[in-house]
Amino acid sequence: MNQAVKWVFYLIVLLFLAAIPFLMSDFFTTMTTRVMYFSLMAISFAFLAGQVGLISLAVPAFLGVAGYTIAILETREILFFPYSAIAALGMVLVAAAIFGIFVNRSQGIYFLMLTLILGQIVWAVALQWASVTNGSNGLIGITRPEVMQFTVAGQEVGFYYILLLTVLLVTFGVLALTRSSFGMKLKGIRESESRMIMLGYPVMRMKWIAFMISAFIAGLSGIFLVYYIGVMHPSAIDLDSAAMVLIAVIFGGIYSIVGAIIGMGIVQTFEIFLSAFTSRYMIIIALMFLFVVMYAPKGIMGSIYKIKFMDALYQKWYTGRKKR
Repeated sequence: MNQAVKWVFYLIVLLFLAAIPFLMSDFFTTMTTRVMYFSLMAISFAFLAGQVGLISLAVPAFLGVAGYTIAILETREILFFPYSAIAALGMVLVAAAIFGIFVNRSQGIYFLMLTLILGQIVWAVALQWASVTNGSNGLIGITRPEVMQFTVAGQEVGFYYILLLTVLLVTFGVLALTRSSFGMKLKGIRESESRMIMLGYPVMRMKWIAFMISAFIAGLSGIFLVYYIGVMHPSAIDLDSAAMVLIAVIFGGIYSIVGAIIGMGIVQTFEIFLSAFTSRYMIIIALMFLFVVMYAPKGIMGSIYKIKFMDALYQKWYTGRKKR
């Protein structure tokens, strides 16, 4: 696919997404909105995994930090949007900076376990500190800001378009970052951390910064989630949420930002549709996940790249035969 065709395809996809509130049903619009704010979590996960090779199960925890900060501030009438959202992102960065100190010197399974523990600590605090978080009942009554409530042609599309714009900016921003000098250095850390240290790069600092960038993106997801559903509940940041993000990113391709979004769309779509027919829908999703791990370990995007690579090899071989 040449560049012109690729950009035309991107433009068609963008126009379709922009037209969804006017062309599709309320159910489809709601489902697309849900996929988009969860896709921010998937991007957060895929950035850290793809660039640095670190699997973080603390991504939902940062969603929770942002969501609970807004819920606490607004239900107690301390701060409102946009100041509550700014405070939420500030709390996310503070939490990421502290967590980063603990996880920065770990790798592989140790990093995964540390982020799992830290994520469960945040979930336990949200569940048990009832005087602040309202425990298992959650915090309710968070109202959507007026700036997210504007209408176009009689359709309330403010929240949808602001979320769509945010997802696009984050996606292209992260893709640009992965192609930058900093992104190349992160990939060097992923391939050989010891070699990067020997070359004199501040590996610990770069991993710490990458961890904070990942947390910031997850915090954006928490802001949109709490404003959309108007409730912040511990179930949004439990271990099931971490597993959902992990499965979605593996579906799409752990080294691809676009693949992470596609994977989240698949998981959320199947979860919504299958739950209407059976309460055991997670078994079906688990079987799909097993199939992907066995037969397409690099996910959907990995399979696409493999097909393109094989096609390029065939074209090269066929051209060589014609010349002979």
